[in-house]
Amino acid sequence: MEPDGVFRGRALHLHVTGSVSACLVPWWVHWLRQVNPELVLSASVTRSAQRFVTVRALDSLTGGGTWIDDWDDPHVPREVHHGTLPGVDAIVVFPATLDTVMRLSQGRADSPAMLLLQVAQVPIVLADATPGTNAVIESHLEALAARPTVRFAPRVTAVRATTREEISSGFTLPGAIAVANDMLISKENGD
Repeated sequence: MEPDGVFRGRALHLHVTGSVSACLVPWWVHWLRQVNPELVLSASVTRSAQRFVTVRALDSLTGGGTWIDDWDDPHVPREVHHGTLPGVDAIVVFPATLDTVMRLSQGRADSPAMLLLQVAQVPIVLADATPGTNAVIESHLEALAARPTVRFAPRVTAVRATTREEISSGFTLPGAIAVANDMLISKENGD
């Protein structure tokens, strides 16, 4: 797994959730498009993520369309009801908040993106930005680890925005892309 940021697929969808880390997503999207100039990149943004990043900014940077994770947004693709997005080879939840991870592990499908994540058959990589762990959280992580389409981005050393302490985080787009690539290779090989 080489985290150089080059994506093996043609199209990638980012689902942005409501962590302070979301404010960094536009920079990472710009980087990803520089490394992968032909990549079709789309995004969905939760209501809580809009406290940290704007839909307009992401729509300008992605080039593949951005929608709000709300059933009332007219830009939500119809295909989410079937667990697909046109041509998308993988989905990266970036950042994946604790709430998102827990909802996904519970099988909740109460928003367009959650429905998509529950039924999609493409690789899904969670770049988690969670505040900590305990037995309950670990049980939900184990439930997700049992799903063949879901993996977590590798852990990296990061600095917590609020306290400036050094922590372990899964908020790494190069790492998430490397995991997605590995999953695509396994899928191509029939593993």
